[in-house]
Amino acid sequence: MRLRAIQVLTSAVLLVALLALAASATLGASNVKITNCVKASVRPKTLTLTCGDGNTVLAGLHWSSFGGSVASAGGTFETNTCNPNCAQGKVVRYSVTAKASEPRTCKKGLRVYNKLALVFTGRAPSSATSLKRWTLGCPT
Repeated sequence: MRLRAIQVLTSAVLLVALLALAASATLGASNVKITNCVKASVRPKTLTLTCGDGNTVLAGLHWSSFGGSVASAGGTFETNTCNPNCAQGKVVRYSVTAKASEPRTCKKGLRVYNKLALVFTGRAPSSATSLKRWTLGCPT
């Protein structure tokens, strides 16, 4: 009888340990995504910043972190000059680092990064000051 009690106790301790491990893994693995216009993505290679016309994007993104309270990436800021108009404008590119932060909860419990901060790492557009901070919000 004593052996059976030890086996039951050992099994119970093992089960509790496994449940604790699973719970901590679930907490560590976040389900935060980033809004890419009408959908939410995890570690997207391209992130559209102007959803109405698609003239401003982050391209070639390489994420060094994602899923926690902050996500970080390096890539290229690409924008259409729209000069003399958007159809005839040219795309200009600038190296950037991006930091997504301030996760928020959208419909059905979807968690997304709400804010995006850009740092131009080389030359910057003349309008760089107004392009450094973006509010992404929930997918539409």
